[in-house]
Amino acid sequence: MQTFGTATIIYSYSPNNLETRNIPETKIMENIFLELSLILMLAAGCALLVHFFKQSSIIAYIVAGLLLGPLGLWQLRQGDFLHALSQIGITLLLFMVGLELDITQLKKIGRRVLLAGVFQILATTLLGFGFCVTLKFSLLASLYIALALTFSSTIIVVKLLSEKRDLQSLYGRLVVGIFLTQDFVALIILMILSSGSQGATFSLPLWGQIIFTLCKALLLGLVIAGLSKFIFPRLLKFIGKSDELLLIFSLAWALGFALFVQLPVIGFSLEIGGFLAGLALSNSSWHHEISGRIRSLRDFFIMIFFVVLGSQISLVGIGAVILPAVGLSLFVLIGNPLIVLIILSLLGYKPRTSFFVGVTVGQVSEFSLILVALGAKLGHLSPDVVSLVTLVAIITIALSSYTILRVENIYLWLSGLLSWFDFTGGSAEKHLHVSSLRGHIVLLGAHSTGKELADNFLKHKVKFLIVDFNPDVAEQYAKAGVPVVCGDASDPYIQELAGFRHARMIVSTLPDLHDNLGVVESVKNKQLKVKLIIMAQNENDAKLLYKHKVDYVLLPHYINGLHLSKILKHPNPFRQLTTLRHEHLKALGA
Repeated sequence: MQTFGTATIIYSYSPNNLETRNIPETKIMENIFLELSLILMLAAGCALLVHFFKQSSIIAYIVAGLLLGPLGLWQLRQGDFLHALSQIGITLLLFMVGLELDITQLKKIGRRVLLAGVFQILATTLLGFGFCVTLKFSLLASLYIALALTFSSTIIVVKLLSEKRDLQSLYGRLVVGIFLTQDFVALIILMILSSGSQGATFSLPLWGQIIFTLCKALLLGLVIAGLSKFIFPRLLKFIGKSDELLLIFSLAWALGFALFVQLPVIGFSLEIGGFLAGLALSNSSWHHEISGRIRSLRDFFIMIFFVVLGSQISLVGIGAVILPAVGLSLFVLIGNPLIVLIILSLLGYKPRTSFFVGVTVGQVSEFSLILVALGAKLGHLSPDVVSLVTLVAIITIALSSYTILRVENIYLWLSGLLSWFDFTGGSAEKHLHVSSLRGHIVLLGAHSTGKELADNFLKHKVKFLIVDFNPDVAEQYAKAGVPVVCGDASDPYIQELAGFRHARMIVSTLPDLHDNLGVVESVKNKQLKVKLIIMAQNENDAKLLYKHKVDYVLLPHYINGLHLSKILKHPNPFRQLTTLRHEHLKALGA
């Protein structure tokens, strides 16, 4: 048996594999090169395949491990080497989580989302625990599995929402808040378990271990806060002048601090040290630079972790695991979203918002895999339970990726049923109100081009209304006395609130062609007598919009060309450019 750091997995070695001291060094290096190359080639091939089906690369890496291990394509022999690389991967993963964690987001998203996150964790854990007990798991195993089913994948969901450009929407903000809450709770659990795994507090009762661990965490937090505020800003300002030095320093700090917190006197794991190291740099103005440089390295090492994880899944007695895996996967895919839907609806959010958020929690997190692997290291779980949770992760990540990308279509299909969850009339969505305007302009999107139009409408006292999915934008214009509807412009409910039926013109500056076509189709299907001005990103989109009978299509580069040609025709173009430059700087607040 070979331990795997905090993410321990069971390795199977023959005696010959363990006795490497008699193997020539050149032969060992050849074997390392061979196995690492084989892992990379197989992982790349699987990643290409799952990318075609728009799935997470994590699935590809686990499948590559399955092909290498249980399915017998190759027996991995360089356990110590892969073990070290995998530890680096998990440490850097949590370093990046800490680095990109914005604690102030919890203040911005408010009390409701914090309550939603806490209630979701409690409800899922309790219901999951009861479900696992009915499946005849032991009480301890049921608790581990229930906690594993509670946490959702921040990395996968944030990546998918970024691709959809939904992170700044109302439901995107709620997702970030709930996932931040999950991450905090998961990290506290990992801290307690990893502290116990170091053997420093076994003489204390459980409550004593928890208190002692939290006190050590508080002390480390104070150290991190001091370094973050007084030391790193000055140090990074000097180091940041060199890209190479910034990368080397960041890696040294992440891995070095992780080693420090693993000392017996501290008693935490490498991974927790990596997270705290990232947290220390998260408030620095250089944290985006650091994140960009380390991301590729993290992806390389984390790929090895998941490949090795997949290679150690036991297929012996897999028939006994399949049925529980299917049942637990259905709990995650259906039960978790339903729990979030009910909680958010009770907290005052509309069914559409609650459903969109609920769909995002329908998969198992990377933290879940680390948690059960740590349970195996502590002797709390059998390898079968680790394999079970890993299989659930594969199923749920694959299926939830489809549901997140197609949530709009699923919502339209279930909208009648979901209307039952409108418990409070959407009291939490204060910017959603029915428009009483008539003969007004509806401006879709008030960022960049939309902001210029909105400011111009305000200046000339034009009667208009804004639809924007960003709550910050909605609040900004609502304070200025502009009617605002916060939501998705392609949603029929939002269109009703914005008064599409009574508007004289709809101007869309939305960047997404799909959203714009949804608006156009809705207007045409309802036979509304309203003028449509839609922005396109390129000529092909413009031609498609004109085919849909749009009155006018805005092409930014075409408009810019016309604007510049008029400037150059001015009797004194350079003076005109200087005047326009000053006006532009004034508008930008520079």
